[in-house]
Amino acid sequence: MDRPVRAVVPVLSAALLIAACSTNDHPYAHESMPHQTAAERLYGTTGEPAGAPAAPVTSATEPTVVAPAMPMTVPQTVSRLAPSDASFTQDAMSSSAAEIELARIAFVRAQSPDVRAFARQMLIDHRAMAITLDNFALTRGYVVPWQIPPEAANAIDRLRTIDTASFDRAYMDEMVTGHEDAVAKFETQAASGRETASIANEALPTVRHHLEMARDLQARL
Repeated sequence: MDRPVRAVVPVLSAALLIAACSTNDHPYAHESMPHQTAAERLYGTTGEPAGAPAAPVTSATEPTVVAPAMPMTVPQTVSRLAPSDASFTQDAMSSSAAEIELARIAFVRAQSPDVRAFARQMLIDHRAMAITLDNFALTRGYVVPWQIPPEAANAIDRLRTIDTASFDRAYMDEMVTGHEDAVAKFETQAASGRETASIANEALPTVRHHLEMARDLQARL
């Protein structure tokens, strides 16, 4: 009788172990075989219907990707206000023509050596500027006329006939007004992004220096 009893014991022990593992009281029962309600079996534990695509899982260590900000549109105000390359070239050439003619008169009529030296510098710088402007236009297929604006022509006529004692002051007043206007125009063109912006940028230090000299001489007369 001993042998049959010993054979039954292992079988019974195995059956009891299997039964214990199938109950929720087993210490690992919740991890290996979770108990589900009928609703959970139908919808799943997430509350979504069975077969629904799983929500994406984001790792806590995964870096957050931030969409790049849309680039801001730079206002084109300066570009709209600036004249075209052809218009700027013509205006600058006309201004240089007037400056050269006024400087020729001043070099002959001025009484102050400083005013005469200023007029000589105007001749040198504005002749060089006129050549730059003319070359720019010619290489692009158009001609810039050498013409003096009506308002400048009136100033030229006045300075040709004004009395000698009043000439130096009148000439320097004209130079201050004209170069203030020139600096403003060249600054606008330099910031325009147009092709002539490079010409304006190169000329600006000279035009600003002319304005400083004109103001200094005007204050000393």
